[in-house]
Amino acid sequence: MRNDITITFDDIIKQYRTLDLSEESFWSMVREDKQMEADYKEWCETMGVPERKGFSYYYEEYIDQQESVWDSLNDHDE
Repeated sequence: MRNDITITFDDIIKQYRTLDLSEESFWSMVREDKQMEADYKEWCETMGVPERKGFSYYYEEYIDQQESVWDSLNDHDE
């Protein structure tokens, strides 16, 4: 992969926050950039997720991870 596609995923999620907006932005970028499309397809194949759901799969994992970090910080404060 040219760049780790997950860096792009992270940037989009941080910028748009919601799945709908993040996904819309991501697909717009993929349509405009053939290399990104190839990187995304390779990532999906490597991860074993369907291309149609790959970004949303990553989004859910990212959000779960962020919530886990906050939960552990809150547990530590108590």
